[in-house]
This record gives sequence, C-alpha cells and structure tokens, in this order.
Amino acid sequence: MTRHFIILLLLFCSLHTYGQLHFNANLQTNHLWRGIEVADGLVITSDLNYTFLNGLVNVGFWGGTNSIGSYKEFNNHLSFNYGRFSLAFWDTYNFSPGASYNNREFFNYKANSTGRFLDAIASYRFNESFPLFLSWSTIVFGRDRNETNTSNKYSTFCYAEYPLFKQNKWCVESGIGGVFALNGSGSKSNFYGDTYGIVHVALKVTYDFKVGSYCMPLYFCGVWNPQSDRAFMQVGVQLFSF
Repeated sequence: MTRHFIILLLLFCSLHTYGQLHFNANLQTNHLWRGIEVADGLVITSDLNYTFLNGLVNVGFWGGTNSIGSYKEFNNHLSFNYGRFSLAFWDTYNFSPGASYNNREFFNYKANSTGRFLDAIASYRFNESFPLFLSWSTIVFGRDRNETNTSNKYSTFCYAEYPLFKQNKWCVESGIGGVFALNGSGSKSNFYGDTYGIVHVALKVTYDFKVGSYCMPLYFCGVWNPQSDRAFMQVGVQLFSF
C-alpha cells in the first residue's frame, strides 16, 4: 500500500500544471488534537506539501517531535479541494517510544497489527458573510479496532468552528467537536474515549506579529474535554510559511 502511495505521489508531482510547493513550521508548548494532548513539552511541527491541477489536489507530509524525544510522528496526507468543499485522507503514524501499540513497523498495513490509522475527512466552509466551518472525520483503517481485534470501530469526530472576532491583526475562533463509533457493536467506546459525546471545546486567539514585512502569527489556544474532565493550554508561533 505504501509503494502504491509513493507511485501516486510521483505521478501527482509530475502533473505540475499550476503546481506550487508549500512548507511551514510551528513551535508550540504541546500538541493538541481532538480533545487529546498528544504530546507535552516544546513541540515543533512541520508540513511539506504540493498543490497542483489548479489547486484541486494537494499531497504532502506532516511531522512532529518534541524537545525530549518522547513524541515522534510522521504522516502522509492527500486532499481534493473544490470550492469550499474538501475531502482529505490522513495516513497517521505516531511512533513515539512509549506507545502501547506497534510503533516499530512504518510499512505495516495489516489491519490487525498496524500502528497507523487512516482518517477520512470531509469538510465545508461557508462564505465570508457566514464563515462557519464544518467537518466529519471517520477512521476507516488501522488501530481503531474492537476488543477482539476483528473489525474496525469507524470512530467518528464531528467538528464545527466559527470566528467570533476578526479585526486588524487579531482573530478569535471557537470550536466544538463530538465523537461516536459507527460500528460500536454494542459498545460506546471509540478511538477518543470510553463513550460518545463532546470531547473538544476550543477557544483560539491569534495575533499576526510582524517583523518588517515578515509575519509570524502568535496564537493561544485553550481546549476543554468535558468527557475526560480535562483542560489544556497551548501557546505557539508559526515560524515560517511559504
């Protein structure tokens, strides 16, 4: 499967009509994802991606690590974008040393033993007069298995985000996300917790800090997880983006 992905990647990159290469990196106090603190400590994340076919297709690699080496992640992603609609696939592989799953076989794509998971994400952003963002994400393959490791749970995360304030260099956004399993098989457990419900309530404040003509957005993010009764704070900066 990985070999096929690489072949597709090379094929896509050869179709360079109106193609553009992008690269960005962020430095932040932790890594938060869907109501979960994936890693603490000083974390750097980066994304290298290529957009082509007039912006319809984007393919790339996303990675993250922290300063003490307890968090390591490397993902492949592919998305198709048409107007305000997007369909994305994230092949996520967290190979942190302390992982409780298979974190030593990057090319293992066997459903019952792989350490990765494939997330399918459909999203839509409304127009500027009503800038609501909605997304539906379902884990369609990988380490999202039932207790007997015989089938996928198809854990799903539904998310809504809306900007509360946007003026000059400031932007304030709010978001809320809930989870459930499409194949619970009588169990409420899913990839994100022991039951269905709200796991992600967020408030993010961004300030576009400029040094001359160069912009380095600074951001503060508070995330509350009502299901696990936990809260997280994140402070970060986008080091560069092009």
